[in-house]
Amino acid sequence: MSELAAPTALPSPAAPRAPEAPSPRPRRWVWWLLGVAAVLLVLTLVAQRMLDPWLRRKLVQQVSTQTHGQYRLQVGALHTSLWQRVIRLSDLRLRPAATVADTLPRIRLDVAQIDITGIGLLALLRKGVVPVDSVVLDSARVEVLALAHKPTKNAGKPLHEKLPLKLKGLDIGYFGLQHIQANYQPGGTQNQPTAQFRRADLSAQNLLISAAGAADSQRLGYAIGWNLRLQHAQGHAGGHQLAVAGLTVSTADQRIQLDSGRVQPLGNATAGKPRIDLTLPRLLLTGLRAAELQHQHRFRADSLLIRQPQLTASLPATGSAGKATSPLEYLKSLDLAHLAVQEGYVRVQGAAANPVIHGLQVAGTAIHFDSLNAPDAQRIFFANAWEVALGRSQATVEAHALALGSVHLSTAKGTFDLRSVRIRPPAPGQGKPGGVRVDLKLPGLALAGLDSKALQQRHFKAQSLVLDRPDLDFTPPVQPPPPFWKLLSKQLRRSDLAVVRVNHADVRFGRWRHAPHVRDLNATGKSIRIDSVANIDPARIAYARAWVLNTGRFSAPFDRPFYRASSQHVHLDTDAHQLTFSDMLLRPRFSPIGMNLHKGYQAPAVTIKVKRLALAGLDFVGLVNHGDFRMKRATVQSPVVTIASDGRGPINPNKSKISPEEMLNLPVIVDVPRLDLVNGNLYTTYRSPLTPITGTMNINRFNGTFLNLSNDRRHQTPATPLTGRATTYLQNQCRLDAQLSVYLLNPKGRHHIWGVFGPGPFAMLNSMTVPTKLVEFKRGQAQRIRFDMRVDRQGTTGTMWAEYTGLQMELLGYKHEEVKKTLIKRVISKAVNVIVIRDQNPRKRGELVTGEMKSTREPRFSVFALWRQGVVSGLFNNAGVPQKIAQKLSEAQDQAPLPKGPSK
Repeated sequence: MSELAAPTALPSPAAPRAPEAPSPRPRRWVWWLLGVAAVLLVLTLVAQRMLDPWLRRKLVQQVSTQTHGQYRLQVGALHTSLWQRVIRLSDLRLRPAATVADTLPRIRLDVAQIDITGIGLLALLRKGVVPVDSVVLDSARVEVLALAHKPTKNAGKPLHEKLPLKLKGLDIGYFGLQHIQANYQPGGTQNQPTAQFRRADLSAQNLLISAAGAADSQRLGYAIGWNLRLQHAQGHAGGHQLAVAGLTVSTADQRIQLDSGRVQPLGNATAGKPRIDLTLPRLLLTGLRAAELQHQHRFRADSLLIRQPQLTASLPATGSAGKATSPLEYLKSLDLAHLAVQEGYVRVQGAAANPVIHGLQVAGTAIHFDSLNAPDAQRIFFANAWEVALGRSQATVEAHALALGSVHLSTAKGTFDLRSVRIRPPAPGQGKPGGVRVDLKLPGLALAGLDSKALQQRHFKAQSLVLDRPDLDFTPPVQPPPPFWKLLSKQLRRSDLAVVRVNHADVRFGRWRHAPHVRDLNATGKSIRIDSVANIDPARIAYARAWVLNTGRFSAPFDRPFYRASSQHVHLDTDAHQLTFSDMLLRPRFSPIGMNLHKGYQAPAVTIKVKRLALAGLDFVGLVNHGDFRMKRATVQSPVVTIASDGRGPINPNKSKISPEEMLNLPVIVDVPRLDLVNGNLYTTYRSPLTPITGTMNINRFNGTFLNLSNDRRHQTPATPLTGRATTYLQNQCRLDAQLSVYLLNPKGRHHIWGVFGPGPFAMLNSMTVPTKLVEFKRGQAQRIRFDMRVDRQGTTGTMWAEYTGLQMELLGYKHEEVKKTLIKRVISKAVNVIVIRDQNPRKRGELVTGEMKSTREPRFSVFALWRQGVVSGLFNNAGVPQKIAQKLSEAQDQAPLPKGPSK
């Protein structure tokens, strides 16, 4: 039992045996494999021979089916290689039927050869995205004879949705069109666009025609990159012929180059349609991100160069009814690192200005436009900087011909320069009747410190503006224009200019009653601001804080056409409140009788010369803004006045304006606390109807001071009237000391004059009395003549104290062109001297007899004539002439018919 329970021992491993040789079996699978291969080879050879004809028939059938039998495709040869996955087609011809449906275009196509390599057969069988190594079409000619008038609903589908065999897509490594010719001449109206080109070469890399390729933002037209080379293309559209010698496009190199482009109008001009004549030798665009332009509507490029463009455009007189589409409506943004236009020519006809520009040069840097956001305030018209230069240019502005020698603008430097500016006024009969007229020659205009960033915000800011030697003839409009700031407000909301300078200008004005002519004008204005606020700023003078002005000869008509006033030099300084005129002259255009003949009544010819007129403390603000003349002191240096009169003709029918009460009628304020007349001289000549001999009378060495010459009611009161004191010499022999007191706001013109004549002979009056009154002071010596005269609108009253001796008068006659002592006149003279004239005063009894100064006011004569009448009446009465007769003699005025014939 114990033996049974014990475990049995394991046998020892057997020794290895030699392998037995297998029994020989036939290798049937090799034969089967060889058989299958042989069958496949046979089938492939049979299919290869049968595939080419089948594909050829299938291709022809497919074209006929897709076009409903309206197109016929002819294939000269078709060869395939399944091993190489290649299809080669040659001598293809696509022809339309005699009549093609409106849903299809009418096209003729000839292709010499098409090579398709590396076709993915398995993907083709699965109808997936078929990979293709390359598709190359060589030597094709396309003729488009007509377009589809009623495209089908599938015409607008993207290309990847219209692939044959319902393929999901094509992935073509290389696609090329070589030696392509095209002729696009669809039938229809004469204005149908046409196009043709002699040769085009187009290639694409990695062309993925599928939904994924269409959605890929890195692709353009399904491809990673396109290259186009177009030669000798031309066509016409919109009444214009277009021609391009060469066009190169490379999206991989981000480059577009156009060579020798030309646009020309065809036929005669059509109303309402623009005409463009453009020559473009070179256009080069680099760094273009074309994919962004397609997918994101964002234009980005490095540079755009336009070389020597020559543009002539004729715009329609009225805008077309259709709404033009702007490229900015398509673009969301535009970024261009650099823009350059070189040596351009522009001419626009039919526009308001009709500009013609030679030598156009434009350079812009970092140009950025964003349609969704407001313009960057740090940019200048969408760019960091602009450089613009124009050569010889011209335009029409408000019927004025404008010509420019050159223009240069630099926003980086803040400069703007004009050279050789010429503005010509409209020809007679042209322009707006009564409108402004400008005739300008401006050799140079320079603007510095221009803030172009502010300018795009309609705020003009600059440091200095210099106008060099402008020659301006300006005629303002008949209808007064609005204020200058309001005219500028249409374009600018505000203007600020630190300094403006005008150098050696010649300025003439027309149409104004006193239109001036200023020669050699030199002006400087400081801190100029032009807007509505500056217009009412009481501290500004013509929009500036200060002006300094110096001129050469300044002249203007006065009482046109009878006088012309001038000054050889004018100096103005608003900070110093000074205005000075040097060598002033008022000169009549006619002789005394000529004045009478032209006016139809007696009018003296007055000549005034003033060495210097100085206005100190002048309120320029009131003068410019209100026309008021307020100053502290006026000085008239060495005035010389010549009054030449002729007594032939009627008396002036108009009321004289030279009267104290006329100060009430002045529309402006005149306020001169002190007026000094220094070393003045008055020369009068008079030709009476009695004789042709001219009488003369002089007042010399006039020196006077007048205080409170004012019509300001705050200063001119009865208690503070105008007062004056003067000394002068009658005939440069007899001294006169006179005083004056006038309340200028008295409507009755009341005033007071008193004074003293010094010693002098009565014979000094003969130079006037003999030829004009035929009265001679034969003897007589005045020792002292005092007078006290009060004047108003009615006349003069007063008293004269004349102290004289040996007074005798002689009445004369005029015969045979000679003043003579006739017998009758001698008798009358003897009687007058004995009976009427008292030969001395005080009289022999020692009594000093006074004379009554009384004369009636004639409102047609000046107040100076009334003063003379008062002195004459008092002198005659003092000498013994009865008062009534003395008054009548003082008021006597010569009147005679005007002579016949004109006189200078």
